[in-house]
Amino acid sequence: MFGQADYFWIFGLLLAGNVVVISAIDLRHLIIPNVLNGSLAALGFAFQITSQSSIPLTTIFGAIVLFSAFYLVRAAYLRSQGVVGLGLGDVKMAGASAVWLNPFNLPVFVFIACTAALLSLPLLKQFSEQYQQSRRLPFGPFLGLGLMVSWYLENTVQIDLAGY
Repeated sequence: MFGQADYFWIFGLLLAGNVVVISAIDLRHLIIPNVLNGSLAALGFAFQITSQSSIPLTTIFGAIVLFSAFYLVRAAYLRSQGVVGLGLGDVKMAGASAVWLNPFNLPVFVFIACTAALLSLPLLKQFSEQYQQSRRLPFGPFLGLGLMVSWYLENTVQIDLAGY
């Protein structure tokens, strides 16, 4: 009925659609709804089951660790600066995104997301009236970009820092 390549493209389209909706809402309202983070995680679990016949415990552990790391960064910044620097929706999205990836590739995901966000700042300062007024950067689109690029690379060129 469906081959492995078909599932890859089906899940790729579902992932892209979810990321586009998350990005549009985050860009406009600076929030990421829980239902979208939940669907991102559910699709990731479905992908893992389809591609590997089960959900590896390392995937669940990686998602918990990444969620916790983002939450700790959020809490530390809030405590040190007295301002929320990373939204809870972003924290949840990072954890949900981790379900899609091999845990050893999570640094690639975070690197792509953070680098894209940093590189976009000059453009936002120049062209975004919303950013100029609020000084708040919607991080969801960058997490989505990092997820899509790292997931695609992981599943096509087999990037894997662990070597397996």
